[in-house]
Amino acid sequence: MAKHNVYVNLPDAELRNSDAYFSIYQNGKKLGTITISKGSIEWYPKSAKQPYNMSWTQFDKMIKEWYDK
Repeated sequence: MAKHNVYVNLPDAELRNSDAYFSIYQNGKKLGTITISKGSIEWYPKSAKQPYNMSWTQFDKMIKEWYDK
């Protein structure tokens, strides 16, 4: 079974002008980074220059559709 580690870098206050960053590792190898901001969530796969980006409304819809299957 894969071992996952998550490292977080959070701002000291409510997310306004600063984002929260989560670096995700599987078995010691970086999978990517999740960036959470006031307006959206972004997934940067390892070595990606452009993220997969979605608004919180889109994210909510996607998660609900995924779990309703």
